[in-house]
Parts: sequence; C-alpha cells; structure tokens
Amino acid sequence: MTAVTASLLLVLAIPWLSLYGPYLRLRLSPETGPEVTVRTEQDTLLRMPMEEYLVGVLAGEMMPQDPPEALKAMAVAARSFAWLRVERGERLCATVHCQVWLSPEERLRRWGALQTPRFTERLLSAVAATRGQMLLYGNKVIDATYHASCGGRTESAAAVWGREIPYLQSVSCPEKADLREARFTPGELDARLGTTLATMGAKERRNAVEVVDKTETGRVKRVRVAGEEIEGTRFRSALGLASTDLRLNWDGSGLRVETRGHGHAVGLCQAGAVAMAEKGDCYERILSHYYPGTRLETLY
Repeated sequence: MTAVTASLLLVLAIPWLSLYGPYLRLRLSPETGPEVTVRTEQDTLLRMPMEEYLVGVLAGEMMPQDPPEALKAMAVAARSFAWLRVERGERLCATVHCQVWLSPEERLRRWGALQTPRFTERLLSAVAATRGQMLLYGNKVIDATYHASCGGRTESAAAVWGREIPYLQSVSCPEKADLREARFTPGELDARLGTTLATMGAKERRNAVEVVDKTETGRVKRVRVAGEEIEGTRFRSALGLASTDLRLNWDGSGLRVETRGHGHAVGLCQAGAVAMAEKGDCYERILSHYYPGTRLETLY
C-alpha cells in the first residue's frame, strides 16, 4: 500500500474503516508491525515493535533448536495472542501470565556469546517468514492460547474455562507424553489445602481428598477436599502441579501425584508442534490442526 493510497483511505474510506475496524491500524503498520508495551519482571515498561517483541517471546517460549516450522507456528500464535490483548487495552507482561519474553541481555546470559548470534538468527527467520500473519475466526483475530505439553490430546476451552470457543476444541496430539511425579506429606497438604490430614488415619485421608469428576479427555474437573468440591484447576494451582491430567496415589508417607503434560492443554501444544514439524508438517498445517476452523491472514 502506497502512502498516497493510505492517505486517501484515511480521508475517504469511512465504510472501509467501519468494516475493518482495528485492522486499519495493522494494515498501515510499518514492517516491524504495531508497537506493544511490555512490563518486565523488574516492573519496567518497554515499548517496542511487535516483530521485535516476538523474537523475545520465541526465545522464552521455545528452544532455538526447535524445527523452523514449529518456530513459525509459534510466531503466528504469539503474534495473534499479543494483538488481541493490545486491542483490549491490556499491557503484556514478560512471564507465563502473558507470554514469556526474554530481553537481549537475558538471551545472552542464557545462551552465551558463542551461541547467541546463531540462535537469534533462527528466531529472526521464523518471525520474518510469518511477518504480519495472524489467525482469524470469522473477521476477528483469535485468542491463540497455547501450552507446553498436552500429554497426547488437547483440551477444549469449555472444559477448562467454562467458555465454548469454536476454534479451541480438543484434538489429538503426536507429542511424547511429559510424565511427572510430585509427593506431599499430610502436613504439606494441610498447609496448601487448609485441611487437617495430619490428624487423620490413612483411610480418612483417602476419602478427604479424592477426584469426583473428570473431563471427556480424562483430566480432573473437580476434586473433593475435606468435604468441599473445588475445581481441578484450583487444585492444580494449590499444589503447584504441572497439569490437571493427574492420578492420586496414597501410600504410607502421604500423597503421590502423577501428572501427564504441562499446562492448561488448550490450543497449540508446543511439544506437539515440534513433533508435527519433525514429521514434515508445515506451520500452516500445524496451526490449522490446533486451531480448527481458523484461517491465516497477513494483516500488515
């Protein structure tokens, strides 16, 4: 789009503006994309172009050695995720509450002087190859949520957050399951859950903490804790567990919790994206698999 065309659109194309709304700013953005504001862990606000920001997100969310197609898929998901929040007027943070973002200094400390140039180039290539591309459902940029590992099948948004979202449905995933184990003594459980398990006998403890409902994919939906039913997501958070795909096993020393996967399991599975890329799938195929019914569009 030329400068003259852009000016005419701004002056004359009111219907075009009404139709595309927030996408007008995107379509008139420079090659580096619209600017985003990031709050660092040091509580500093940094403003930077979207494409520059995405390099730091890929550094924080993926491995530079991951297959290029997986990195491209992640770049599109991260761009869509960020843009939707910018449009809502939200600030982006640099942690898992938003998207993990690493500054150039943090990348240098993590990778070292020898590897940093090569790793940075790989991430820059993935971002440049997908410049301005976002995922849309209908005429809106999607909420492109993602997670580290789903354990073999992703979860629907309705099962996790109680909201039906057409493009966030449960789909199969080719990743190798990420299995973990955590152990808790009765005293540790009391401190985290507000129970009195340390004063109970073994049989009472089993009845005091038990799974009462699961989602269709087998993840824990509700847990009974000392007579009160709580959401599986709340139980996971209280115990600091990797996921709600879990099994409870009581033994003589306390509770052993086995988990499969890492994260909420909704949307793109990063481990699954890597597995698909290793099998030869392109990033467009990866994205259409994890976000069914969406389309890829270049918005700037």
